[in-house]
Amino acid sequence: MQMKKFGIIALLLAGSAPVFLIALHSREALRHERAENENVQQLQSRNEARVAELSIDQFVAENGSRSSARFPNVQLVDHSGRKVRFYDDMVQNRCVCVNYFYTRCNGSCPGTTSTIKKLRRDLAAQFKNDELVFVSISWDPENDKPDALERYRKAYGITDDNDLPAWYFATGDKEQLEQLRRPLGLFKLDAARDADKTEHAATLTFGNDRLNRWSALPVGMNDDQLQSAMCRMMGNSARQRYSAVSQFRSLPGTLPGSLEMD
Repeated sequence: MQMKKFGIIALLLAGSAPVFLIALHSREALRHERAENENVQQLQSRNEARVAELSIDQFVAENGSRSSARFPNVQLVDHSGRKVRFYDDMVQNRCVCVNYFYTRCNGSCPGTTSTIKKLRRDLAAQFKNDELVFVSISWDPENDKPDALERYRKAYGITDDNDLPAWYFATGDKEQLEQLRRPLGLFKLDAARDADKTEHAATLTFGNDRLNRWSALPVGMNDDQLQSAMCRMMGNSARQRYSAVSQFRSLPGTLPGSLEMD
């Protein structure tokens, strides 16, 4: 009888062991998560303090030849029907972010537009509205007349807002658009792939014409990393260049301390 009791107790203990181990694992995971969040918060506070100490004085403008000298000053028409020059009205001495898209795209264009919409809102905190301009250029001038571009803007809830950087949706002569995308780096060496306009989507070309600093990145990057890279490249002062670093939260696949300013 006593042996039977011992057997029952042993079975009960054996059955409860997995439950105990699961609870122990959950508690350990929660403890680790709390510790990681504390590390991220400490890092964020440290970065915010360091950013606040950086200079707000503007860097000296580039006086020599600029990369934008390669950009043809093509005439475009924007979503309101206004005629604009690419370099004179959108790029000269400004920070600018350019992408190519078309309103009938069912692939990456909708996601790209949503990402830029968020960047426009987030970067407004670091850049004055007259410093930064967004330009979305349609590949499809036959279909994307100004009224189509305006409908597209409205569909995505994009409006002209005095508190946000300007965002032009524009198109133009097809041959001139082809001339423009090459100096922007939006082309493929393979002719067949280059003829496919979907190959050039989901890429942001951005830079600071005043300082002659340019780069390009895929839209699919982590939002925080993309914002930080744009600030680092386009910032007109030391504080602007590092301002986005202090806003980092915990990112998938990163280790505590890996987001600290260098």
